[in-house]
Amino acid sequence: MGTIGCGCDEFRWRRLVTRRHLLKSGVGFAALGLHLPALRFAARAQEATPGTATEGRALIQGQETSPIVNGSYVSPLVELFGEIEIGRRSFVASNTILYAGEGLRVSLGDENNCQDNAYLLARERNLAFGDMVSIAHQAVIENSTVGEFTFFGFRSRVRDCEVGEGAMVMHNTTVEGVAIPPNRITPLGVRITTQDEADALPEVTEANEEFKREVQEVNVAFVEGYIALFEQMGRAGMEGVGPNPATEFNPASVEPQIGAGTALAELVRIVGDVRLGEGSTVGQRTAIRADEGTPIVIGRRARIQSRVTFHALKGTNVSVGDNARIGDGNVVHGPVAIGDNFASEDDCVVFQATVEDNVTVRAGATVAGDFILREGTIVPEGAVVTTQAEADALPIR
Repeated sequence: MGTIGCGCDEFRWRRLVTRRHLLKSGVGFAALGLHLPALRFAARAQEATPGTATEGRALIQGQETSPIVNGSYVSPLVELFGEIEIGRRSFVASNTILYAGEGLRVSLGDENNCQDNAYLLARERNLAFGDMVSIAHQAVIENSTVGEFTFFGFRSRVRDCEVGEGAMVMHNTTVEGVAIPPNRITPLGVRITTQDEADALPEVTEANEEFKREVQEVNVAFVEGYIALFEQMGRAGMEGVGPNPATEFNPASVEPQIGAGTALAELVRIVGDVRLGEGSTVGQRTAIRADEGTPIVIGRRARIQSRVTFHALKGTNVSVGDNARIGDGNVVHGPVAIGDNFASEDDCVVFQATVEDNVTVRAGATVAGDFILREGTIVPEGAVVTTQAEADALPIR
């Protein structure tokens, strides 16, 4: 397997960029071993005077009293290091990490959304976002300049890049050291490390544009909804287990149902109509959010590891059978239906598919599309499965 500029293979890099290796003081980043070559492209991230916010954006001074900053919502479970600023009407979900090294800054624009367990890192140069940027669950973006109305998919990885206006970096895709032209879209699960590869990317479609607009609308509604929920319940209602905010697309505010004998680790966030079966365990900083798609139903005796995200698109849901075993850093996103005895190793994405009983998904694999994984299927490590033909070609135990 090839390297990606850090002296290690892709899966080792995915595992290194994890909260377990980041010290609370923020000094643990050097220990990750991500020693990168110099960028070919001059960084155009804004130069900012230390301690002074960019016009229209506000420095986040900490959230001891309120998650409301500049008309935006920043979850109390977000981890902040260094100078972080944010525009208006942006939404930052739980258990994200926003890190700016000394003399550097992370700058979020207006109507940005940053979903659960994403990492935004300015380690060697500023990290600057335009307006209307969507950063999906478990994405990692480092040392880059990002244009307006861009989208980063589940577990995408972007380092030392310029991402053009309107571009889309899709699920489990790695992009490093290139300039993505405006309005281009990557395939799922690929690695793009040369400018020729970036220049050859196809243009986004009208359907892609509509998807991005809907993501924006939902997350702007979350800003209003979560601020209202905070004003009603206080900080305690923004942490741990609690109801979803009332929105136009999800008007009923519902408390989660946690089965008897279930153990939740610290900093777990469970929101809305979640039905978690008895005898389950949930690892640190996992997010199970039934605030957009609903319900999220997980069967008995689930073993869910750390920094896993369950979520669903508007009008869809998630169902998982009994005895699920879900590794660190997974994204399980609705619409999705998963049977009994499901097992996924670390760093997987499972989205949209129907998954029958006794399926195993190996580390780093991407399962995304409207197809069926038949009973007993084994998805190999790092595989990308997007069609029924690809699913039918997989081994079965």
